Amino acid sequence: MAEVKFCLKSLVAAILIVLCLQVKVGNQTAEQHIQTWIETSPLISHVEKVAAGGALAVRNATKSVSQMANKAMGSTDAQKASRINLDFQRSPLALKKQKDKND
Repeated sequence: MAEVKFCLKSLVAAILIVLCLQVKVGNQTAEQHIQTWIETSPLISHVEKVAAGGALAVRNATKSVSQMANKAMGSTDAQKASRINLDFQRSPLALKKQKDKND
């Protein structure tokens, strides 16, 4: 029964938050003001750098683990190790926003 109460409380809280974000402040909603602040905040550039570093760390870790697994299994085929490697690329929209931001 406690789980049901928790779910209902969470649902009510989510609905209240969404309704509050739809209130107009000036010519934009609170949600739009928050989104604009997030996009223009100087803190975001630091967060993006940390995220890029984390993605690079994950990529390097998967490459190292796959190469170690290859060696442990006695395989010298480099193609098997590269199957697991992830290729992190920015979306075209993100690249366009970044270019516009830098101009």
